[in-house]
Amino acid sequence: MDCFELTIDVEFCAAHILVGHKGKCANLHGHNYKTEVCIKGSELNEIGMLIDFSDLKIAVNDTIDTLDHKYLNEIDYPEFLEGKTSAENLAKYIFDKVSNKIDTDIAKIEYVRIWETSKYSVKYSRK
Repeated sequence: MDCFELTIDVEFCAAHILVGHKGKCANLHGHNYKTEVCIKGSELNEIGMLIDFSDLKIAVNDTIDTLDHKYLNEIDYPEFLEGKTSAENLAKYIFDKVSNKIDTDIAKIEYVRIWETSKYSVKYSRK
């Protein structure tokens, strides 16, 4: 079976405190997050595309804009209540928001990967 994967990378900046953390991350700090969103499907649409990059870019940027240059502990989203502003929760938040905007019969979000630094990343998928 054919399988196509399409990815888009975006970056955003945000600050947070990891409530309950026993180390330095309990202090206010920020990251320049790199985020990769992957869409997967086995069929192409009538013009030979899985999804238009422009449509994916809009869906991803609309979601990222809600996080960019924000103090995540003050954003009123259930996903981040009680200081649960980890990269894991950010990846799931982005996955859920983008999938609500772009999932179709032929294209579904496969995963979201977020890098807090060039060496540390988290990947979220529903598998």
